[in-house]
Amino acid sequence: MSGTFRAATRLQRSIPSSPLPPAFTSLYRLFLRATAASVLHHRPAARRLRKLWRPTFEGAVRVIRKLESSEALGHEQQRLQRWYAVWEQRIDNTLSLLCTSADSRGLAHSLTKNLQQLYDQHADYQRSRLGTRSSWNPQLPPDSPEYKPLTGAKAIAVAKKREFRDRGWGALGEVIVMAEARQGMSLGRLRRRWK
Repeated sequence: MSGTFRAATRLQRSIPSSPLPPAFTSLYRLFLRATAASVLHHRPAARRLRKLWRPTFEGAVRVIRKLESSEALGHEQQRLQRWYAVWEQRIDNTLSLLCTSADSRGLAHSLTKNLQQLYDQHADYQRSRLGTRSSWNPQLPPDSPEYKPLTGAKAIAVAKKREFRDRGWGALGEVIVMAEARQGMSLGRLRRRWK
């Protein structure tokens, strides 16, 4: 069983219901193949890019399900159809970017390479937000200084550094959204690993 087929069936299993339309499934499989080709079939990089764009496709699946059900009526259905048409156009533009990345080693290839590196950096950033306290060491006494929270100047410095990182990632997110809107494409979505 190929990796593309497994990923497509995993997307269908993640949102239960009737089968997805064949056009959407074939678009998703084409997208998976283009993603792998854009990073020269380097498995870790392709996996990162697939994880980056998967929430975008899951959002489209939710819209398809709402359109198929009788939930959306009248004005709401028209709004969802317009959203889906814009989404398809963005994915088409993204596919052309990925195909260009696979063919040449220019700006498009640098962009896909940087996107997968940003995915890794964001994962490290999310882990650092959870805290960097070390785990319990049974050799140390319970009142060891290692277990005490930071106070004073160190705590202030750590808080300032965290705020700087948060603002940096927020600004980067805004730049990515502006680039997506300007070029009419999708550059993926980051999913929070921990809540």
